[in-house]
Amino acid sequence: MKNIINGKGSGFIKLIIIIIIALLLMRYFHITITGILDYFHLTWADIMNYIQQALNWLKDLFNSVK
Repeated sequence: MKNIINGKGSGFIKLIIIIIIALLLMRYFHITITGILDYFHLTWADIMNYIQQALNWLKDLFNSVK
């Protein structure tokens, strides 16, 4: 177990702990994903558009390296 905590697995464990803490804070402050999107005036369509643009950018980046 000590090798997992101090080795390569420690980053994954830290990520899980951060996600759990973030979810607990969201529950405590009554924050929802939809509330965050409303605050920034984003819709799910906008987010999907940003993801599509990022994927296209990555695809172009990989193609330029070939």
